[in-house]
Amino acid sequence: MAETVGIYARISEDPLGLEKGVQRQVADGLALCERRGWTVSEDLVFVDNDLSALKGGPRPEYDKLIDAAMSGKITRIVAFQMSRLWRNRRERVDAIEKLAKAGVSVALVKGSDIDMTSAHGRALAGLLGEFDTMESEVKAERVEAAARQRAEEGKANGAVLYGWQRVKVRNQRGDVVDWYDEINPEQAAIVREIVDRLLARESLKAITADFNARSVPTAHGGDKPWRPSSVRKLAIRLANIGRRARGGEDFGPAAWPPIVDRDLHDQVVALVTDPSRVKARSGARTHLLTFGIGRCGKEGCGAHLRVTQKWLNPRHKEMGKTTVYVCDGPSSCVGRRQAWVDDLVERVVVRRLQEPDARDLLTRDDREARAARDRAEGIRSRLDAAADDFATGDIDREQLRRISAKLRPDLLKAERQAMHVVQGMPADVVADMVGPQAKERWQKLAVTQKRALLEAMAVTVTIMPARGGPGFKPESVKVRFERDGEQNEAVDGPVAVE
Repeated sequence: MAETVGIYARISEDPLGLEKGVQRQVADGLALCERRGWTVSEDLVFVDNDLSALKGGPRPEYDKLIDAAMSGKITRIVAFQMSRLWRNRRERVDAIEKLAKAGVSVALVKGSDIDMTSAHGRALAGLLGEFDTMESEVKAERVEAAARQRAEEGKANGAVLYGWQRVKVRNQRGDVVDWYDEINPEQAAIVREIVDRLLARESLKAITADFNARSVPTAHGGDKPWRPSSVRKLAIRLANIGRRARGGEDFGPAAWPPIVDRDLHDQVVALVTDPSRVKARSGARTHLLTFGIGRCGKEGCGAHLRVTQKWLNPRHKEMGKTTVYVCDGPSSCVGRRQAWVDDLVERVVVRRLQEPDARDLLTRDDREARAARDRAEGIRSRLDAAADDFATGDIDREQLRRISAKLRPDLLKAERQAMHVVQGMPADVVADMVGPQAKERWQKLAVTQKRALLEAMAVTVTIMPARGGPGFKPESVKVRFERDGEQNEAVDGPVAVE
């Protein structure tokens, strides 16, 4: 009976995608078939390039190979080595049973023929495969141990992080014997700029657009553009404050110097990870009074405001539409033209910022946040001390594990509390907002920054039901500074910041 052969080739890593490794395997397999007098059709050559077989992940061409064996299209599989077929123990056992049932054997370029229809052949396949699995697992353990050692030393796991540059330490022969990371001034300045601008309530989208317009090089270099997600990641990394992350958690002090102050880091993490900010990504924060600042004044309602588009005159649609604040409740109790309401609110706020005591509205009291950060720092110090004791042999690994298991939940709790209680805006951002120049400064702010100032001053805007025909009635819009109870005076007609 003529042999119908299927060739399988696989390589785990091919970062450049050149496929030279799998091409060599296919060539060696074809040469074996030629020596044996076997013919192979092009549709029976199966190649999985840049795919690992250890964890049993998807291998499309391997699946096609097994299907061909089970359907009788091939009677023999040719591979370079057994390890090209299987690394995963469970996958190997399953395949041996399937090939035995289908009567398909294996021929190895670097190895012997294995008859899957005999008990001896199946045992040999299992035995050889166990050594392949062991080799991969030992390598994985070695890589994991090296990664953990780097983490314990505070070193980066892989390429140098954006914001630092790697310095290689060489011996007298010029061989690299060690390395360390130092601050890269240009990149560190970009990270600090991101933090400062976010704390100034600029949006991720605005910062990203500015960096791309300025052609600021990314961590990947070249012409790759910045993305809001990459800006966000740079802003909240533990690495920025000289801490080493592993498995998504704070693993301990890093070997590199910090580039962001701890207090600023906690504030920007609190800001960027604020659940209300996440919920508002649909665009609610692109308007001055939506998402909590503005409310419906109808008795018994009090719902937030949202924006919508309405016809200026339903009978004359050629006049177009305008943006309107409306009650977000089921009855849409109130509604006012956005431009008129924003003008009124801005005039009232600017007038208040020009008063001598306005700075009191912007004074931030984050004593609770500082106390929580102090507690978190104390817990980190205890964890660091335990790691040092383990390194010097004063405690064993089990003792270190118990200490970490007890302290890390407390650390997480303190860090969450520190993030949630931070309020207001950085002092340097609001320092120039108070006084005669308030109007000029206000007009230069983005909407997100204006909103942040309103929130810092505890401003609430209530739109009351109004009667008496068309037109804007300023007295129906109540602007209140909750910290001093002040309310705006009525203004006749639409107003603007002057």
